[in-house]
Amino acid sequence: SLLVNDLLALFLNTPKIDFPGSSPCCETFTGTAHWSEDYLDCGGTKQSPVNVDAAQAIFSPDLRPIQLSGYSLPANKLLKLKNNGHTVVLELPESLALTGGYAQQYRAVQLHLHWGSPSGPGSEHTVNGRRFAAEIHVVHYNTKYDSFTEAMVHPDGLAVLGAFLEVGHGENQYYHEIIKHLPEIQEVGQETLVPGFNIAGLLPANLKFYFHYNGSLTTPPCYQTVKWTIFNQTMLLSHRQVCQGNELLAGSLPASPCNWYRCPVPVICSSCGSQRRDGCHCILTVLLPDVNAGFKPEE
Repeated sequence: SLLVNDLLALFLNTPKIDFPGSSPCCETFTGTAHWSEDYLDCGGTKQSPVNVDAAQAIFSPDLRPIQLSGYSLPANKLLKLKNNGHTVVLELPESLALTGGYAQQYRAVQLHLHWGSPSGPGSEHTVNGRRFAAEIHVVHYNTKYDSFTEAMVHPDGLAVLGAFLEVGHGENQYYHEIIKHLPEIQEVGQETLVPGFNIAGLLPANLKFYFHYNGSLTTPPCYQTVKWTIFNQTMLLSHRQVCQGNELLAGSLPASPCNWYRCPVPVICSSCGSQRRDGCHCILTVLLPDVNAGFKPEE
C-alpha cells in the first residue's frame, strides 16, 4: 500500500546516528544451526527473530494501541538485575501488565537487552536488512495461565514488546537506571538490586505504531508461542551508554560478538494474503495517519 511504502521511504531517509562499525550476521551463537537437534521447535516454521520487510507488511485495522499498566515503580521497589552470560536481565513484578493491544491480558516477567560488540550493532530483529545498535525485549505471559513456565508452551502464552536502540547525542535517563549498575555485575552469574523506576520510559512514548507477528523465543527451547510487537520508534542512547552495554558482554564472555544474538530466520512464505497459513510469518502493521508517523527515532 502507499502508506506502507511511505513508511519504508521515511525509514530509509530519516537521518540517523549509527553505532560505528558493522557486524556481519553469523550462525555461531552457541551453535544455532544445530539447536533443532536437541530442541525440535528451533527448526519450526515460525521462528524468531525475522527481518521486517516494511514494504511487505500487511495493514491490519484490527491492531490497537498497546496499553501498559503498573509500569511506573517506586524507588523502594527493588528489582533484581543479573548477568546471565548472554546479556543482562531485569526481573519485573507481575503488577506490570499489558491491558490493551492484545485480546487477552499479559503480565510482565522480565526485560533484557541484546547488545552488539564494541564495534558493531547487535539487535536481533532487522528492518529492511538493517541491524540496530541494540534491542530491548519486555517479556510477558498470558494471565489465563498460572505461571510463565506453564504459559510458554501454549500458542497464546507469551507476548514480547521489542524496541530498537540507536546512538544519539544525549544520555537516556531511563536506560541510565540500568546501565549505571552494570559495573556491579561484570561476571557471569552476578546479581545486584536496582531501585524501581518508570519502566515505560524504556519504550517509545507512542505505542500506537508497530509491527506485529506470531513467532518464537529466540533461544532454546524456541517455543513458537510468542506474539511479537516491534515498535516503529527507536530509543536513543548516548554513545557511552551503548558502549557500556557492549563492553559488559565483551568482558564477561570469551566468545565472539556473534554469540550475543540470533540472526533473522528466513520468512517461510512471501505473502500470506487473506488466508493465513500456519507455516507463515504474517507481519502486520497499523495504519499510519501521515508520513511523519513512520519509522524514526523517538523525539
